[in-house]
Amino acid sequence: MSIFIVLEGIDGSGKSSVGRLLLSDFEEMYLTREPTGCAVGRLAKRIAHKSTSPYYDLFLYVADRVHHTDRIKDILERGRDVVCDRYWGSTAAYQAAKSDIELEYLVNIQEPFILTPDITFLFDIEPEIGLERIQNREETSKYERVEFLREVRSNYLTLAEGHGWDIIDASDDLKKVYSDVKSIINKKRKGV
Repeated sequence: MSIFIVLEGIDGSGKSSVGRLLLSDFEEMYLTREPTGCAVGRLAKRIAHKSTSPYYDLFLYVADRVHHTDRIKDILERGRDVVCDRYWGSTAAYQAAKSDIELEYLVNIQEPFILTPDITFLFDIEPEIGLERIQNREETSKYERVEFLREVRSNYLTLAEGHGWDIIDASDDLKKVYSDVKSIINKKRKGV
């Protein structure tokens, strides 16, 4: 039976690094991310840094997710596990932080277009630590500010509590974080 795993967290939380480690450890896994590389995903990523309308951003991300979810379902039906770096939780957490759109609305508007993951990990970390980790990136975004990421983190914690996500202490070293993630995945596979 294939499983669908989502990795959520603020910038610098280590979720992308864990995704790459999972892919190298589990041959049958397929790693994907949002926004996707399709036309709508590329547009959403480009526009989100310039747009002044949170609804415009939101519906671009949702349109990208509709296409992406169909792709995820297809991969799962072919018997492969899917690991997704960001999914609906990112849209809700980030859009609620950058606008006056309510978190609950952002969750509900996406509901018809998502697939419920078997496991969602929230890589929880203080924004200052996350930003320190990514300070050498060539490209930064308007989202990479401490005050903003504090609000995103708070939104993420609300979502995790309300949806039963597994919260991982992402301030630990990568080896420990990865070990915790792998342990939860292996338990899920065994039906524990």
